[in-house]
Amino acid sequence: MITSEETTSTKNGDTMKVYEKKDVSNLVREYYGSIEFDIPDIQRREIAFQNWKEVGIRDRHRYFQTNEDLKHYLTQIPKAAAFHSVGYYLDPIEREFAKKSLQGFDFIFDIDADNLTGKGYVEKLGDLCMMAKRLIDNFLVEHFGISKEDIRIEFSGRKGLHLTILGDQYRYLSKTARRELVEYIEGTKLDRTILFPEKKGYILSEPNSKGWRGEGRSFVEDLLKATEGKSAKQNEEILQEHKLPKVQSKKISALLTQPRIRQTVLEGRLSPLMGKGAVTLNSLSGAVMKKHGIGLGSVIANMKKKKTRYEFDGKIIDRAVTYDAHRILRIPKSIHPKSGFPCITISYEQLSNPLEIFDEISKLVGHDLITIKLAKPVYLEADEVLDLEAGEHLLPRYLGLAALIQS
Repeated sequence: MITSEETTSTKNGDTMKVYEKKDVSNLVREYYGSIEFDIPDIQRREIAFQNWKEVGIRDRHRYFQTNEDLKHYLTQIPKAAAFHSVGYYLDPIEREFAKKSLQGFDFIFDIDADNLTGKGYVEKLGDLCMMAKRLIDNFLVEHFGISKEDIRIEFSGRKGLHLTILGDQYRYLSKTARRELVEYIEGTKLDRTILFPEKKGYILSEPNSKGWRGEGRSFVEDLLKATEGKSAKQNEEILQEHKLPKVQSKKISALLTQPRIRQTVLEGRLSPLMGKGAVTLNSLSGAVMKKHGIGLGSVIANMKKKKTRYEFDGKIIDRAVTYDAHRILRIPKSIHPKSGFPCITISYEQLSNPLEIFDEISKLVGHDLITIKLAKPVYLEADEVLDLEAGEHLLPRYLGLAALIQS
């Protein structure tokens, strides 16, 4: 039965509920009633909430014995956002961190697209997924030997990805060890001479190299592939696109047209490209690091300056999350108060097709049609782009909720 307080619309003779901005909390309450949380060891976590129309997170140090208890609470008092601690505590509700008795904390990489500019939302999300995939493939798996099955991937609901490395051996890693791992990935303290080592007078980049030497080898293979069958002039442009200096690009470009030299480089000997001295070797090593900075976003290279060591101006990996024991992160399946989409766990395979993230969101939130009424226009970007005018719209539930929250 429709009460006098509810907004209704009549279409084809049927009376439909019309949801407005004021109905968001009820929609969120209904959503939380339809899902099940699965926070590991929730009884050892601090739970925190953000209230509607409130800046910041002031409601902290909450405790829930079970995931079902948390669900029941949010169906009674739907909050704008919900978070859990990365740390595990003997006393989660203690307000002084020194007295909480920390029992380890999750080993997490936070990849953030906040400073990726000049692109649409879905394109940014695609770049974010590409960076996460490179971090997993090239470093976590290739360098550290972590199994993909031991990496949980979560989409924050807006512009972030969280990679959690599972297992007690990582949960109890010290802050110092975590910091060293991040610095290794960033390459901020890397001795560049290890990229292309010298052995018996030859500069080497051997096939199947591991670690940072593998990064150098990957760069060389990319160059060979990009310059295959190209003229010296074309090669010069390609080499500059790969961040090699103009002078060195011109020097190497003609050499890369010669099949014998290309074969020698492919086999792992770079000496034919080096010429006299180490200038070209330095340039090649520098280009590898620039590519790395653009691909993963070294934290050292995002100091809000227009000129940085790696020519990259965006903050991608938030290193503080990795070694901050008292950090809180968005709870999987909770709604993001800016986007209206939930934080969800995704598979490694879905990183290759970010639009599948919205398939998961539609399954979780619902794709049944609801009618919403917007007081102002909303430009909604998801698996489809909707330029919604003020007024009534019939949308799948997951898009309708997002549109109302963003309005």
